[in-house]
Amino acid sequence: MMEHVLVVYATITQHSQKLAQAVGKALGVQAKSVEECSKDDQAELLFIVGGIYAGKSHPQLVSYVKNLDNTQVGKVVLITSSASITHRKQKELREILTSKGIAVLDEITCPGALLFIKLTHPDKRDLQSVAGSARTIAAKPLISYMQ
Repeated sequence: MMEHVLVVYATITQHSQKLAQAVGKALGVQAKSVEECSKDDQAELLFIVGGIYAGKSHPQLVSYVKNLDNTQVGKVVLITSSASITHRKQKELREILTSKGIAVLDEITCPGALLFIKLTHPDKRDLQSVAGSARTIAAKPLISYMQ
């Protein structure tokens, strides 16, 4: 039996960990780093949390997603933080997932920080906003996302 929801993250700056923990708390599940995940982990709804670093997805998240298959995961929601406004989407992860037949329902984005850029983000308001969006998505029946 698949778990309903799983939250996983990879992080360099600890921002993705904070976001994943806020989402996990809002959904009543424990967020896991990709290092803690096993090949046996399954979820009807998987939240993947990561940042964009120099325009690219975190290499550990890319590796994690490459090892997923559509028997393990029903649907995915990407949660992304980045100091850049123009590079705040996980294009690489989305492409890998869709090529495997895993639907990406949505992508929740928020500001991140790098060195002295947007130093206070993600802040408490960002964490609450992302967690609230995740809770709204998770509350919808998965069947409503079927096409």
